[in-house]
Amino acid sequence: MNRIIILLLMLTSLLFFPSCRKKEPYRIGISQCSQDGWRMKMNDEINREIMFHPEATVEIRSADNSNERQIADIRYFMDNGFDIIIAAPNEADAITPIIKEVYESGTPVIVFDRKINGDTYTAFQGVDNTEIGKSAAHYARHLIGEGGKVIEICGLKGSTPAIERHEGFHRGATAEGISVVASASGDWTYESAVPVADSLLTAHPDADIVYAHNDRMAIAASDVARRRGLKMKIIGIDAAPEIGIKAVADSVIDATFLYPTEGYRLIRTALAILEGKPYERVSTLPLSSPVDITNADILLLQNGSLNEETEKIRLLKSQVDDFWSRHSAQTSLFYAAVAILVLLVGVLFLLLRTFWQRQRHQHQLMEQNRLLEEQRDAQKELNEQLHAATQSKLVFFTNVSHDLRTPLTLIAEPVEQLVRAENLTPQQQVLMKIADKNVRILRRLINQILDFRKYENGKLDVNLTEVHFGSLVHDWTEAFHAIARKSGIKLSVDIRLPDDFTIAIDVEKIERVFFNLMSNAFKYTPANGSIRFTASLADGKLMFAVADTGRGISVEDLGNIFDRFYQVDKVHPNGSGIGLSLAKAFVELHEGSISVESQLGVGSEFTVNIPVRHISDTAETVTPGIISESVVDAELGEIEPEPQEIDADKPLLLVIDDNEDIRHMIRELLSDDYVMIFAANGKDGLRLAAKYVPDLIICDVMMPLMDGLECCRRIKEEVSTSHIPVLLLTACSMDEQRAQGYDSGADGYVAKPFNSSVLKSRCHNLIDNRRRIKDLWSANPIGGMSDRPRPALPPDKAAAPNGDLDNEFYARFLSIVTAEMGNSDLNVDQLASRMGLGRSQFYRKIKALTNYSPVELLRNLRLKRSRDLLTTTRKSISEIAYEVGFSTPAYFTKCYKEAFSETPTELRERLSSK
Repeated sequence: MNRIIILLLMLTSLLFFPSCRKKEPYRIGISQCSQDGWRMKMNDEINREIMFHPEATVEIRSADNSNERQIADIRYFMDNGFDIIIAAPNEADAITPIIKEVYESGTPVIVFDRKINGDTYTAFQGVDNTEIGKSAAHYARHLIGEGGKVIEICGLKGSTPAIERHEGFHRGATAEGISVVASASGDWTYESAVPVADSLLTAHPDADIVYAHNDRMAIAASDVARRRGLKMKIIGIDAAPEIGIKAVADSVIDATFLYPTEGYRLIRTALAILEGKPYERVSTLPLSSPVDITNADILLLQNGSLNEETEKIRLLKSQVDDFWSRHSAQTSLFYAAVAILVLLVGVLFLLLRTFWQRQRHQHQLMEQNRLLEEQRDAQKELNEQLHAATQSKLVFFTNVSHDLRTPLTLIAEPVEQLVRAENLTPQQQVLMKIADKNVRILRRLINQILDFRKYENGKLDVNLTEVHFGSLVHDWTEAFHAIARKSGIKLSVDIRLPDDFTIAIDVEKIERVFFNLMSNAFKYTPANGSIRFTASLADGKLMFAVADTGRGISVEDLGNIFDRFYQVDKVHPNGSGIGLSLAKAFVELHEGSISVESQLGVGSEFTVNIPVRHISDTAETVTPGIISESVVDAELGEIEPEPQEIDADKPLLLVIDDNEDIRHMIRELLSDDYVMIFAANGKDGLRLAAKYVPDLIICDVMMPLMDGLECCRRIKEEVSTSHIPVLLLTACSMDEQRAQGYDSGADGYVAKPFNSSVLKSRCHNLIDNRRRIKDLWSANPIGGMSDRPRPALPPDKAAAPNGDLDNEFYARFLSIVTAEMGNSDLNVDQLASRMGLGRSQFYRKIKALTNYSPVELLRNLRLKRSRDLLTTTRKSISEIAYEVGFSTPAYFTKCYKEAFSETPTELRERLSSK
């Protein structure tokens, strides 16, 4: 239906609005410098021509011989977006800049009649005024004869026609043998020319002829001469029908030269420019014969006839426009009638179609309603089942938490007694502190689960007590000062409460809220950071806040951190996700609110607001709660193990785990058998592995910055560490996750929680396996160093000690040694540099692969090569000693005997005796 409606609307718009497709007409602006008869004639020609071009409109403005007004007219055309500007400059110097500005702005410009300085125009149309001046001089010679005297009345100073007509006349006068006795400017007008002519005729009454640059100044000179009774010839220029030609016909002046207007040519040139058609850039109009008494009447008659024809054309155009207007109205009415008819038919069809569709839709809606009701009932039943299942799970967890309390109590008390025992070894003391710390955390977590269950069931009561909040919170914060000093964190407390301020709160619940906020701040604030606690009154509410300079919380997590079981770090969680949710529940039980402001990399601030209320006039004494220095130190403090003695004969073990307690426990379990170094994340672990090249790496899988799988993969890809066995610790037991670890190059897995005996056995076996591989390799690092029988290596182990990277490393080492075999100055530093490793890394790598030090391996390779030369060539022993890189034959003989239990001489004697 929608498509049909759109189609009808489009058809109606095409029928009813055909005129919308018309193109905007061109706008032509014409700036005339004056309003004399010649220009009025040109304007008539322009208006007559434009009637035949409906694609364009014309606006004509006159400057009345004013430069400023003409500049304003041209700027008006430019600012109003006229498509082309046609101008007759009043004075060249004054008008040239504005013409240049228009031309350079991209608007076409046609200059006509008068010129400008330069050629910054699109086209020029005009008469050769110099030739007109010459023709006037020739005609004056014809009238007065050779040797006659001429008075010249010029046009406006600075206008190019006046300048050129003056120059042309003087050239012609010189050629014709007549002289110009006086010359003055009449500014083109009758009024300006009368006093000029009067002065000239007073000074030169004997002149034979007056030459004026236009007809109006010629008429002024004629009137002055008649008043003075002087009889002389007078000629002008322009031959405008109503001025110049009429003056000749009336014998006011003797002759006038026809100055062509041809306004139609201007319009045609402008349209050619706008439409991109060819045009003549500089068009010079042809000269014509002078008008005198013999042809003036004929020209006046022709002009009158032309005017009558022009009026007829205008009338005809008016009638055509009126007819076209009526025709357009009738056409629009016809289209409207057709469109209305089409719309009526369409509306009728749509009404019928709507009726049929409505019937069909009613049946469909009834069927859909039935299906929705069935889905609603099914969804309701499913929600009830889900709610029942959720409640069952919560009941189960609650029951389990209840059941865990008894064994946890039985574990906690003995552990606490053992922690205080004085007959334990330092190792046992550390292990018991780890156990005690985690028992406390587990007990607090169970209490949180039980309390949250009570809160959801509406069974969590609020036991209000009137207390001095300032002194109470002062005692709480004191418990954190010791751990702040140990952690290198600045803890500041700012309590701005009156000394006698009391408030009714559930002390136990607010204490747990305080402990949760403070413990979170200490967990996430690094060393040299700061934590600030503030308390104050605002608008009848108690406000206390905990601010830290920790890592902050992202905007995405801020809206969810108070949701139950929500954890900001989902990959590497540092809690259960229930603490803040329970804190919010405790605050809401007090009809208060808790909020957070945080920025990544800057820190977080948690703010609690509780309405102030009272249940007693006096404050009660509060018994010590859960917060004490021992509790805070047990849960947040670091367990300091006994310092480990460094034993160079023990294997070096690198432990990478983000949990500090796990690192301490592994240290206590394995410190007797290994020298141990530790890293808290994969990034630091990778750096330590490359620096120290340990014999074994134990790595947790889930860690911040870089997880265990990525760390293992990079260790196996590095040449300096690729041979190190890696044992992964993980809580994941799925085969797919284990497969990912083995794909990353792991040598073994130990699942959490792990047994200490299993961990020790796995570490011991990995070290022994690596040692057996080294023993096999060291027995024959280059294919055999003695005649003693050697155990055979499997095909995939014979080429290299450990995989492709080790194979490539050892092959590159052998190629360098072979190439530099004769260099007695070759040493370990040079070999390490050429292998791209540090001296210590190179030493541990070679030692791990071959069980030889680099110096021993280099000497053995030289001795093996010398044995081959002794048995296959006839070279002397001295030559062979120098060839394999020994500095003296005596030292070579000594080393050879130590390696093979015989001297080179004894070997050759034994071979020659066979």
